[in-house]
Amino acid sequence: MSTTAVSKYIEAIKNRPIDNLVSPLLEAPTDATLSKILGLLREREAYEVFFPEGTRCGIISERELLKETNIQSTKPTAVIRYVPAVRKGASVGEAARLMADYRIRAAPVSDGRKIVGQVNCTTLLGELKGKIGEVRITSIATNSPLTIEESAPVTRARDLFLKKHFDHLPITNEKRLTGLVTTSEIVSFLKDPERVGSKSMLPQTKAELDFPVGDIMDRNPLTCSPESSVEDALRLVLDTPSTCILVKQWEELQAITTQRDFMTLIAEIEPVPGVPVFIVGLPEDPFESEATKAKFNRIVRQLHKVFPDILEARSIVKSKHKAGKERGRYEVTVQIRTPRDSFSYSEEGWELPQLYDIITDRLKRLMTKKQKTRRSRERERPEQT
Repeated sequence: MSTTAVSKYIEAIKNRPIDNLVSPLLEAPTDATLSKILGLLREREAYEVFFPEGTRCGIISERELLKETNIQSTKPTAVIRYVPAVRKGASVGEAARLMADYRIRAAPVSDGRKIVGQVNCTTLLGELKGKIGEVRITSIATNSPLTIEESAPVTRARDLFLKKHFDHLPITNEKRLTGLVTTSEIVSFLKDPERVGSKSMLPQTKAELDFPVGDIMDRNPLTCSPESSVEDALRLVLDTPSTCILVKQWEELQAITTQRDFMTLIAEIEPVPGVPVFIVGLPEDPFESEATKAKFNRIVRQLHKVFPDILEARSIVKSKHKAGKERGRYEVTVQIRTPRDSFSYSEEGWELPQLYDIITDRLKRLMTKKQKTRRSRERERPEQT
């Protein structure tokens, strides 16, 4: 399939109505306890369960359950939260954007009068299968992800999940990748504190999650190499119960790609309010191009939260491919303009996402330093008399 054809296919997926992709709502009984809700999630292999209330819809996900130390006695009303419903007839891009923003794997669908079903990220991602091309997995992966040692207590993993708002944590031993722990493993243990993995049992005194995270980790997580394509990685994720894939070279972890990362390929790009965003020199591959645009928009949104006076954001991508070589280097420049200053930073390397991560960190430091210097000068300035 040509680049133009793939690009048109992406846009067709984004603009396609979700109506034929809606499935029955996974609804919790009105008298359900958190323990029963967890049992329902395990039985249906789901991440969240819904509580429809007219056009509103409550949700309890594994993330909410993870916050509770005693799911046997806590009432569902104490942890339920509400998320916007996707309107019937909305596009795939709109649904994917909502799920990415709220970090959920399914969203309720409303016809304007009541909740009529749900749309799942696996269903949306299934639309991409076989149509992505050969773009590398590293173009959408999260590079240098946070990890935890096998010997660290489960409480540490739980705290990281709640603080960082993610659901997958690679496990290492002396810098070698040895496994993966997710919110599912920890939440399941909260329901049955005497069960740890499939081969060991811990006494009731260990119910406070003070045992090593290595005891409950998945020792055979889904993995691929940095040279793998997004197509191959997505196929592996969709064909297994896994919700992420780890990118490793030899025994060393390079990156992680979750369902949320895959969703950036079809999610409608949300503009930053009041900030024009420009990017030129995008890669020819349409999927890599979409991933790059999504990455830059997320960066500008992050910066805008800290520096709300940003007037404009620009990025220039220069490709340095040599004849006869499939892989080339990139030079990325990001320019941020505020009412008083203009900030610019450039970085060169092999992977576009990693370059944007480096630039974001440097720009935050540069802009923060400038802001602190200005405030210091204003404090030292003598008052007018």
